Amino acid sequence: MAFDRIKSVITKAFGPIEQKAAPYSYDTWGLDPFLAPVTSSNVAVTPQNALRVPAVQLAVTLISTSIGSIPARLVRTVDGSSADATGHPAYRLISRVANDRMSAAKLRERLAMDALLHGNGFAFANRVGGRVVEIVRLDPHAVSIQLDPTTGEAIYRLATEGGRVLDPRDVIHVACPITLDGVTGVSPIHLGREAIGVALTLEMRAACLFGTSARPAGYIKVPAGTTPEVAKKNSALWEAAQGGAENSGRTPVLFDGMEFVPLTFNSVDAQFIESRREQVVEIARLFNVPATMLQEMSKGTFANTEQQARHFIKHNLTHWLNTIREELERALLTEEERDEYEIAFDTEALVAVDTLAATGRLKELRASGIATANEARAELGYEARPDGDALGSPFTTAGTPAPTPSKDTAE
Repeated sequence: MAFDRIKSVITKAFGPIEQKAAPYSYDTWGLDPFLAPVTSSNVAVTPQNALRVPAVQLAVTLISTSIGSIPARLVRTVDGSSADATGHPAYRLISRVANDRMSAAKLRERLAMDALLHGNGFAFANRVGGRVVEIVRLDPHAVSIQLDPTTGEAIYRLATEGGRVLDPRDVIHVACPITLDGVTGVSPIHLGREAIGVALTLEMRAACLFGTSARPAGYIKVPAGTTPEVAKKNSALWEAAQGGAENSGRTPVLFDGMEFVPLTFNSVDAQFIESRREQVVEIARLFNVPATMLQEMSKGTFANTEQQARHFIKHNLTHWLNTIREELERALLTEEERDEYEIAFDTEALVAVDTLAATGRLKELRASGIATANEARAELGYEARPDGDALGSPFTTAGTPAPTPSKDTAE
């Protein structure tokens, strides 16, 4: 086809689409919609226009911001006892700031967003004197991935600086779960472009219907014997007075015996609304997100929304957090340090969002002897107490010394 030949010429001029090697997106030249594969709905789906679908935008934002909002810390375990390794140089990079311009939380959020939109997110661990002093996000378009034909290891090449090859230990690579070569991730937007294309088509159809009032609310019934010229004139007058979204709702004036007959809500209209709702569910499947978290609440209840939130953490966020944890540990810790140090994420912070749930969780931790009172108070934002470091349960009295009688009681 002529389109395929033109596309082939442009692809050769600018490089392979799958391995973009430019520090900017093709969309800078307005070519992304042209180079992107056209779906069966005749819509080219790109990361840019896919975000115009509210369900896609919400799914990407939900996953990435959830990853960024989960507290992260570096923990050291010695002889079965764990504590925050605040003295380690990597602690600040993991829990506070990644560099002078971006917090550690924002870096995790951007890496996840890059991976969801483009399949892969990259960051560079900048070392000074052998120690990582900052972590800098890289534009996913500026890094190309090649596989060594002998070892199968990934080779990361920058488009700038003459195509410099980066040391793999300095590259933090966050890839989507699905990969065709074991290294390069494939984004949900690329894999689900047909479903997103249908959603875009439905959005455009709805916009056209409401924008031009193309869906008639009824028809005009004229008396018998009306000449075509009179009918045409009356139709033009009606269109001038009632046509367009800006004239919707105006009171019509009928004359010459005309009668307005309204059209009822039919099964085609209901199917159109149901199709739009089903595309939200389809996109929820694509991103492995509960439909209720994309505001599709037709089957959501107070009883199952919390369980679906935990399902979201277990079956979606866990993969992303494990990938980020492994990449950060590989770049920031030596092989010897990995035996004692690890990065921990507090996923309970996402589900214990209200005071009742948070205090109930802390109550169980205190009753089971897992957390001290001061640890519980610190999580709730309260100051520590001198007597709050005891690990015993406050809900049992066995083994508790009897209170010392006061002077008044002794008398």
